[in-house]
Amino acid sequence: MAVFLYFVVALLSALSAWLYTPVKHFVTVLGIRPFDSSVNIHGVETRFIPDTAGCEDLEFHVPSGMLYTACVGDVEVARGWNPGAEALERPDRPAFGTIVVIDPKTLKSQKLSLKNFKGPFATHGIGLYTPPSKPNLVYIYAINHLPNPRWTAGSKTEEKAASQVELFLHTVGSNTAQHLRSIVHPLIRTPNDLLAISENEFLVTNDHYYRDGVMRLIEEFIRGLQSWTDLVHLRFDKESVDAAVVLDSIPTNNGLGWGPDQQVIIGDALGGNVYFANLPGAENRTMSISHYISIDCVVDNANFFADPYAGVNGKDYSGYLMPGVSNALQFLMGFNDPMHKAPIPGHVWYLPAVAGKDKSVDGTKLPKLIFKDDGHTIRSVTTAILVAIDPATNGGKREGWLFVTSVIGANMLATKIDFETALA
Repeated sequence: MAVFLYFVVALLSALSAWLYTPVKHFVTVLGIRPFDSSVNIHGVETRFIPDTAGCEDLEFHVPSGMLYTACVGDVEVARGWNPGAEALERPDRPAFGTIVVIDPKTLKSQKLSLKNFKGPFATHGIGLYTPPSKPNLVYIYAINHLPNPRWTAGSKTEEKAASQVELFLHTVGSNTAQHLRSIVHPLIRTPNDLLAISENEFLVTNDHYYRDGVMRLIEEFIRGLQSWTDLVHLRFDKESVDAAVVLDSIPTNNGLGWGPDQQVIIGDALGGNVYFANLPGAENRTMSISHYISIDCVVDNANFFADPYAGVNGKDYSGYLMPGVSNALQFLMGFNDPMHKAPIPGHVWYLPAVAGKDKSVDGTKLPKLIFKDDGHTIRSVTTAILVAIDPATNGGKREGWLFVTSVIGANMLATKIDFETALA
């Protein structure tokens, strides 16, 4: 009996030790942080970008040095109709958003006029592709959460949203974007983010299987036992759209980004993990994951910062940025605040480049918190892009503007950070 009891106690102890870290991590992502400091972490200067209300995603276009985002344009509209955030109450009032271009040097924004496109345009994730031979052309893929005109209150077969992907063509420096086509496919169900591979090929994540209700909640909280979300690879031509699920093992896959050497970065939102994967092959349309690293917040639109001044002062600050809300429960409770004031805290974490290249590196000690807000300066954090400042124009200092977006924020935030202090 004594041996049996010892075995049971040893087994339970081992099981508890195995469960402790993931359980602790999950409750931290939910927002249960009893010993967390309330002190904000901002840069040395913080400013706001005009005309950037409800911009969930952000992309840096390397050839032009400009930032591109898709914005709802009205926070109240975003609160009532935002299928990605389970806001499905106002299908009668969808957004008529647009694409906005931001100059990271002047911090000025410009709304693009969308030609051959009437809307609605309920924005979410975007992706950019530029042909190597035409650096001034930008193909812009943008998710559009349209209300489903076939849905009725008693419908059992139709969903409230009929999401699709819009494709635009823009010339750098112009104030217009030409709508080329809408891309519709049954596998585009709950799209969140895009990764543009070419002018007729992209990846898209479905962040949930269920759009709302109890089953969506169950889906999120039994994430360790079952994955219902997937990542889809699409190719299209004038006549058809070809799609295939290339990855279905990440429970709440969310944002997509490019890493070095065509590495694919995938955010596992509620899991608080960032995954490193490869592109699918042309014939064998599957993706394999190299490894993942856990981050103490919701991981939304993770991306890679390639330091353009690597080597200056012997430093290379290239690395991964993981932005997201730091209190998932507060997001659920505060998103629908009619006064738009309920604080939704957010983080941006940084990982050095080696963390994504070498899976043998102990990633638990590498994440560094470089931005933290209590939800009053910016309500919820969804994307962060770092744009370096040329040291030759900056007295030799290694600094950059960290641009932070919010799905229901009134304005995008830009904060200047010192690399030696924040990233070293």
